[in-house]
Amino acid sequence: MKRKLMVMLAMLAFLASLLAGGVWAADTFKVATFDPLSGPFKYIGDSYNWGMVFHAMQYNQEKGGVLGKKIEVLHYDSQLKPDVAVRLATQAILEKKVNVISTGTGSHIAKALAQVGKKYKVLVVSYGAEAASLTGEGCNPYFFRISLNTAQHSGALAAYLQKLPKVKKVGIICQDYNFGREAAADFKKALKKFRPDIQVAVEVYHPLMTKDFAPYITKLNASGAEWVFTGNWGPDLGLLIKQGKNLGLKAKLLSYFLEDGVQLRDVQDAALGFVTADFGSIVNPNPKQQALNQAWHKVWQKIVTSKDTVYQWPGTVAFKNYHIRMLWDAANKVGKWDVPKIIKTLEGMKYNGINGDVYMRAEDHQIQSAIPVTMIIPKEQNPFDKSYPGSKMVEMIPIEKTTEPLKDTGCKRKAGQM
Repeated sequence: MKRKLMVMLAMLAFLASLLAGGVWAADTFKVATFDPLSGPFKYIGDSYNWGMVFHAMQYNQEKGGVLGKKIEVLHYDSQLKPDVAVRLATQAILEKKVNVISTGTGSHIAKALAQVGKKYKVLVVSYGAEAASLTGEGCNPYFFRISLNTAQHSGALAAYLQKLPKVKKVGIICQDYNFGREAAADFKKALKKFRPDIQVAVEVYHPLMTKDFAPYITKLNASGAEWVFTGNWGPDLGLLIKQGKNLGLKAKLLSYFLEDGVQLRDVQDAALGFVTADFGSIVNPNPKQQALNQAWHKVWQKIVTSKDTVYQWPGTVAFKNYHIRMLWDAANKVGKWDVPKIIKTLEGMKYNGINGDVYMRAEDHQIQSAIPVTMIIPKEQNPFDKSYPGSKMVEMIPIEKTTEPLKDTGCKRKAGQM
């Protein structure tokens, strides 16, 4: 009897140690991510997830987590299908009791998740889905975006063209869905603001996962465009660049997502001289950016599930979920998991990070930030990894230029409105 009692006490002590160490999910603050973890866009979903795990690890170490609990990141494969994402998010909320649902890949996925958050009064964070309408006419109190929207992203590239006064003709090629269409529309809108003298000579839209870009490249060349804007991502960006070189694309690209090790290793010198902008850049000289680069490099093998050394330095996907820290700070400031109070605390919050001073606009919940613009350079000049081309800073577009006036967004929500 005495021996049985001792065994039971030992088991209880072991279980207590697990609870104290945060091993059990019940003792963690849960962030669920919904990105493609299978199929051709898998590496993008994986990269976003690794970025979130990295930031959670850092925040756990620096601040002890959220509300005294360690942050746990749960990964779900959205398959880039809204119905799948909605089903999984509903399960995560009802069964796993997640605190936050989030996504970075696919504006159609973010749109679907935003409605799930609104239904269940759960916070939804986008760290990559960029369709401006998400924080525009689709704005809702439970949805926050900590990365760029298409208005900011396209605006930064249009603003860069002010440095190229001799350019008079541009073209556009984008994926034919809501994100691609909005990226193009916002680029044209920004051109009227920053370079009204430039003519858009051609607009081309193609299906997701296009294999043959020859017909589109022919149209771009026939237009006489000197630069071509694209919001393409994943294989659609890589194939556009590689086939563009092979088929003699005359124009250089202004792109959203090119400063990425996987992408650059694939396209190699076909991208030289192209210009790209995104929420962060590994070559941004900001001390916090450089500290992040080194911190990632030290721990990447503990986070990344691939042994491929292309991941030894952080890509822009790791920079785009960086400001999830603002939400975690807001929760700690409130002192308890009270969603309406956390929303109001996040609204208007200022933060100093990798891009300097940023803030979360109170009405539409869109982060406002300066945007680094970089140019692709030969791999021999890459200071991080000489197996693929690098980049150099050409301009930091200031927050005054990247901020779209609230009245132009389509969001009618008032600050604090639930």
